Amino acid sequence: MLRKILLNGFYFSGLQAATAPVTQGIGSILMLHHVQNIECKPFSPNCHLSVSPEFLDAVILRLKLEGYEFVSMDEVVDRLKNPEAAKSEKPFLCVTLDDGYRNNLENAVPIFRRHEVPYTIYVAPGLTEGKHTLWWEDLEIVIASRKKVIVEFPDGPATFITATPKQKLQAYKALIHRLVLDSSEPQQRQIIADLCVKYNHDAVAHAKSSIMTWKMLQKLNKDPLCTLGAHTIGHFALAKLSRDEAIQEMSNSRALIEEKTGKKAKHFAYPYGYPVAAAEREFELARELGFESAVTTRHGVVYEDHEKHLCALPRISVNGSHQSMRYIHTLLSGLPTRVKNAGGKLDIA
Repeated sequence: MLRKILLNGFYFSGLQAATAPVTQGIGSILMLHHVQNIECKPFSPNCHLSVSPEFLDAVILRLKLEGYEFVSMDEVVDRLKNPEAAKSEKPFLCVTLDDGYRNNLENAVPIFRRHEVPYTIYVAPGLTEGKHTLWWEDLEIVIASRKKVIVEFPDGPATFITATPKQKLQAYKALIHRLVLDSSEPQQRQIIADLCVKYNHDAVAHAKSSIMTWKMLQKLNKDPLCTLGAHTIGHFALAKLSRDEAIQEMSNSRALIEEKTGKKAKHFAYPYGYPVAAAEREFELARELGFESAVTTRHGVVYEDHEKHLCALPRISVNGSHQSMRYIHTLLSGLPTRVKNAGGKLDIA
């Protein structure tokens, strides 16, 4: 709610338009997850990860008319490495989608092809093969179906009353906080796996029905507009892994994508991508492993200064809770992140 108030304030005051020539940078990388029509119910904690195909189509049409040029991740890197050439170009937009959801293929790809928009899909092979699950969605599904949930933690069970939408959301937020900040990645996944068994939710079937198969990705990879990037094997928060574990997750995901599709994954996206999940150590690992770029979920536009930080690139979230062009325009202006960063261009610490 506060975020919407701030974005509306910047937009309706005219500040975003006034400051854009200084704050908008040379372009932006857009971040999407699900592209589908869903109803956001009173308890829908992951609803923000979905945008409608109609909104995506409208965004592309509007921004093309406004002079933005849609480019691939390869082109983003080229422009940053050659800033003099980039100065004479239109501001760029690069579309990225995380995780490889089937609805990307069904709903988003036809839009990209119709408008000739390049796109990058970041693939986590563990999700593709059904060896890992969409645990944050599983948690939502279990809570939505129950009036009381008992979660088994290593130090004992925790009981949550989930009878009303408000109680469900409170429980979800409390559990996410504990699972993300107080549990290791293996503990987190085991806790959710046990919860799903207890409450008869088939997490493996849910992931398999939600994520593209290798066959789908292989076919998609023949599309000249498509780039497949790496997203670790198991969609782990890399900062919570040891250095060796993080290297294995990053390098093995790239190797498996190349083995299955025949093309090397040159670009990387950090799962979760916020500071406690990916920071300086992870940025350095991506550089050491030879990725040409790596994107975070830190909100921001791209500046020429990012040429020295190609493995710490920000993105603009095309958010399901903010499906209005005024929010897109305000975020693309770069003003919200300059305010957040106390005037600084880069958020790379």
